[in-house]
Amino acid sequence: MIPGTVTGYHEREDDPPRQGGGTVALFLSLYLVLLAFFILLVALSDGVSRKSREILDGLNSQFATGDTGRPTRFVSDLGSVVSPAEFMDHVTGVYEAAIPAARIRVLSPGRLMELDVHVDSLFDHDTEILRPAQRRAFAELVAALSSPPPGLRYVVEASFGVADPEALMPVTDSRALRRAAIVARAFAEEGAPPGSVVAALETGDPLQVRLIFRVQSLAPMARGEEK
Repeated sequence: MIPGTVTGYHEREDDPPRQGGGTVALFLSLYLVLLAFFILLVALSDGVSRKSREILDGLNSQFATGDTGRPTRFVSDLGSVVSPAEFMDHVTGVYEAAIPAARIRVLSPGRLMELDVHVDSLFDHDTEILRPAQRRAFAELVAALSSPPPGLRYVVEASFGVADPEALMPVTDSRALRRAAIVARAFAEEGAPPGSVVAALETGDPLQVRLIFRVQSLAPMARGEEK
């Protein structure tokens, strides 16, 4: 062996450079960089959407309840929890007593019921004064509205007829609009839980009011649960 030499493979300085291995390594590196970039984008978008959803849920909750404390839970005479069938039966009993002439239609048993009443049954004739009997009926309904089983919400919707469809878009000040607001406010004053009362206008007979009672299923996020 000649002193100063190293045994094994030795590339000569005048050998031409090999291009194949370097090209493959370059493409592999670029692929890994792009993959890491897309993973980063997905992670960022997921975090932003989750954060946005949390912010919106917080705002909706704040404006719906009006305070940061725990919502008041009412207990009805029918029990601490009122089943959908009991809720609908209770509504029927209340309005058969308050408005004997009310036309009651069951659109979906245990889920959806509609009452068609004359506006004078709710308000003194040609006024915006709610009849005392209706105020008492609202108070009787609030206990049942406040006691649904977990995962459900009981909702009452009061739809007032408007003869002129142009009064709906945009909504203009009218007696129907003011009466709808009075009904919603009366339920709220009796303690109806947030989201359980809806006042609306619709094209129809100004002398008719539709009272719609429905059972709604709540999404997991609406119940305060994680998906």
